[in-house]
Amino acid sequence: FSFNSPYGACDSCDGLGTRFEVDPELIVPNVDLSINEGTITPWAGGHSQYFKRLLEAVAEELGADPDVPWSKLSKKHQQSFLHGNGVGKVQVRYKNRYGRVRAYTASFEGVLPYLQRRHSESESDTQREQIEGYMREVPCPTCSGARLAPLPLAVTIDGHSIADVCGMSIGEAAKTLAGLTLSERDRIIA
Repeated sequence: FSFNSPYGACDSCDGLGTRFEVDPELIVPNVDLSINEGTITPWAGGHSQYFKRLLEAVAEELGADPDVPWSKLSKKHQQSFLHGNGVGKVQVRYKNRYGRVRAYTASFEGVLPYLQRRHSESESDTQREQIEGYMREVPCPTCSGARLAPLPLAVTIDGHSIADVCGMSIGEAAKTLAGLTLSERDRIIA
């Protein structure tokens, strides 16, 4: 019955009650910019040409214009860029420094899944902190912020789980516990 114990803690949030999720509004803060103008903020700017080329290849695969403002792209195209819907592997073409056209196949999982995966897999605190700039802390969807695994939450006394009682003020909890009517067996257990 403790979120500090691996036996009682929610598996999804490790007993924290919250988790970080990539926020699309932080990924695309300026909807008036196009893909080529850097509307997808984590992949714009000083990064290597890899992400720029990848986004251009995805746009080509989708039939989307990378020079159109984000707000003018269809919802389907926006979702494909963010979540990778309907994309998979794309053919990326570029010119090397000698002017030769080169091509390679790359997988595209979507910007949000990519950042979520990189955040969870990264061993670098600096990289995790950088990615957290595009994330929001939200209640855990599995335990709804209760921090406990389903088994301890399923145990109730008079319809209240331990998380319900812990969420009450001291006065409410005292009143609730004082008002319990326990059977002889439950009284011995208590």
